[in-house]
Amino acid sequence: MCFSAQASFITASALSIVSLLSIKKTHNKKLIPLAASPLFFVVQQACEGIVWLTLNAGDTTSTLHNFAMYSFLFFAGTWWPICIPIILYIPEKIHTRKKLLSYTFIIGIITAIILFFAWTLQITGVENVNHNLNYPVVNYPFGITNQNIACVFSWIISLSYCVATVTPLFISSIRYTWALGVAVSLGLIVSYIFYAMTFPSVWCFFAAVSSIIIYFIV
Repeated sequence: MCFSAQASFITASALSIVSLLSIKKTHNKKLIPLAASPLFFVVQQACEGIVWLTLNAGDTTSTLHNFAMYSFLFFAGTWWPICIPIILYIPEKIHTRKKLLSYTFIIGIITAIILFFAWTLQITGVENVNHNLNYPVVNYPFGITNQNIACVFSWIISLSYCVATVTPLFISSIRYTWALGVAVSLGLIVSYIFYAMTFPSVWCFFAAVSSIIIYFIV
């Protein structure tokens, strides 16, 4: 999460409680993956908390720092585009919506692979920018030097990421998943407008906090 290590660990602790309560509350086994999904945010935010600690200590070459940094990036870029469509596909009962969710799952797999190679493996480190974490990549994506082509490719990746992580929340027939979709979308807009440079970290924060809604969904 952005802002500080303490904020990251507090968020992780709160989400672990919410997720465990959600799992306990769930009687439909097909909803358990959805109920347990905040636990992945717990791991992700805990990893970014470690990134904060090692970065503030100037320990940016240690195994712990690199492990935490790459783990956060793995969840942000690779895990969620695959996870979100599948956890909503499993309990979906309406055939048309289930088919649409399968399409978002395919898009999510493609997006996750692209981001894994274009972002996660190409990261140049992490930096503190106005109390937020930035994970820069030189000449993203794939080292394309033509700015126009790089910009178009970047927008395509961003759009496909949103299709995989946001639209399933509106496609699902599970009650109130749309509310989670609205919360995540608002987080996306705020992060893009006010925290463009550190967008991935800040949006993950908003998404993590929004996942509290899952308790009420299940």
